[in-house]
Amino acid sequence: MTFEEEDMTDQDRVVRILRTMPDEPPAPSTIDVPRTMAEGRRRRRARRWSGGVALAAVTAVAAGGGTVAVAAMRDTPAPPPRPAPSVTTAATTAAAAPAPPVPRDCKVALLPSGGIKKALVTSGDPSGHYLAGRVYPGDGARTVLWKDGVLQSRPAMPGADATWEDINSAGVAVGSSFPSGDEQQAYVSTGATVTPLRGGPSVASAINEKGLIAGVLGSPYEGGLPVVWSSPQASPARLALPAGYAYGEANAIDEDGTVVGLVVRGNQKRMSDGTGYLWRPDGTGRLMPLPTVDGEKASFFWPESVSAGWVYGRAGHDSADGSTRSFASYRYDIARNRYEALPAPLGPPAIGAGNGWVLGTTGAYDPVLISGKKVVKLPRYKTMKEYVVSALSADGKVAAGYTTDTDEKEGVANRPVVWTCR
Repeated sequence: MTFEEEDMTDQDRVVRILRTMPDEPPAPSTIDVPRTMAEGRRRRRARRWSGGVALAAVTAVAAGGGTVAVAAMRDTPAPPPRPAPSVTTAATTAAAAPAPPVPRDCKVALLPSGGIKKALVTSGDPSGHYLAGRVYPGDGARTVLWKDGVLQSRPAMPGADATWEDINSAGVAVGSSFPSGDEQQAYVSTGATVTPLRGGPSVASAINEKGLIAGVLGSPYEGGLPVVWSSPQASPARLALPAGYAYGEANAIDEDGTVVGLVVRGNQKRMSDGTGYLWRPDGTGRLMPLPTVDGEKASFFWPESVSAGWVYGRAGHDSADGSTRSFASYRYDIARNRYEALPAPLGPPAIGAGNGWVLGTTGAYDPVLISGKKVVKLPRYKTMKEYVVSALSADGKVAAGYTTDTDEKEGVANRPVVWTCR
């Protein structure tokens, strides 16, 4: 998932193409999927505060544990992982603290973009002060950072399709671009400089408050390996894969160092064939269990963010002929090893906050915040109707994203927006 065109961002084109595509078309497709994904050169990954958008699977998902059949596409030896504890796979409501207050008095504002009309937000930090994004001045795209809504003078990431995938409260941002050819390179920005992370071709997906970085060594599309960098100056350390699994990716990281991502069996390479995996801070790991959805055990679970011990994402089930996939939205309690169905239909990503609130979009691409069983629709910016969400602060009171409405004159109209609630 370069779409460095003046009228459409890479995310927008992939979204609009793949919203209507089956995962495994029964007849030959007229869309060259590998080329589309290679040209797009984009893997948005979700984490606790600043989830990336899983554009290769932009679909409606079910509320309350139900499912919606959709045509979607997703695209050193180490200690053996410890066995997963037993789990009741039927979705249950986890014992939890009383529901947090419901978001109220939410307001929306347009972020400044230096006079450039087309812009978007790609990530944010736990404090709600920093946001990262891109602007499209007409000759490509350029990364930008905001602090408290003010554009910063920090240098942009080099390379094509450069994107800051995450940023922490110290203002350290991580992401990746294509400096040359088709290989991605992970970068880190600590202030006045932007430097490549060690290890060669790679993708940086997330960073926590302690500076631990999670990502992929090699290609995130085929044959990548999950890794962590202990600091911006460190070499990557591979995360152990379970027996029978040869590939994977680390997509999100919690404050205690728990990493979540996908693992893929040795006879498969596509990340769309993967399922959720947890790497604990002590180096052990385990496959995430699969919930039972509408009486059937899910085929996989795709994590989209992790926050305060909860993993947010979607369980999926393939139809018998493989032509469709049904999805249902859940959050998973790591300590109690059980799932809880989210109360609203959310498209990816579902971004969790430390206070338990969840940011997402409905099937109509409306932005919403969830608190317990309450679903609060966030206000629209002017007449814009379709949104992608990409950042949520730890207290849930600052959220950000961008619009994807189609305009007759400018094509896809991207506007970077921030919501504030009480």
